[in-house]
Amino acid sequence: MDNAAIIVACIAAAVSLVSLLIAPRLSESHERRKALWERELLRFLELEEVAGTLVDDLFAYRMRDEDKRQQITKKLEFVQLATGRFMRHTNVTEALHKLANSGGWLFSQDMKHKSSEEFKEARNDVVADFRALLRAIDEALKHVHKRL
Repeated sequence: MDNAAIIVACIAAAVSLVSLLIAPRLSESHERRKALWERELLRFLELEEVAGTLVDDLFAYRMRDEDKRQQITKKLEFVQLATGRFMRHTNVTEALHKLANSGGWLFSQDMKHKSSEEFKEARNDVVADFRALLRAIDEALKHVHKRL
């Protein structure tokens, strides 16, 4: 009986030591993945916010002073530079390229359209490209956790 108790105690001690060695590594790995996920989520949220305010600014019916034009230009530059930041997400990158192009073109024309149909078409292009970006972001976020 005494040998059986000693063997059980040794096995329990060995299991306890192994769990003490493995648990911190598993916890560290989990915390690392969680931190990476949160950082990636923040990057996507910032992108979504800047793109949304850009589209809103492009559609605002008001005179654009130089300060407002510079703000829009900075947002367009952010969207253009974001294509490099999100290269691993090809759908997001493609949507960013399209939004940068359609938004930039609408901004460059800024009420110089030859007809209301041309303006509506340009506006619809920006809306469609923004919605495509949102769909691409949503799709990317579904699969980000698999990479981490």
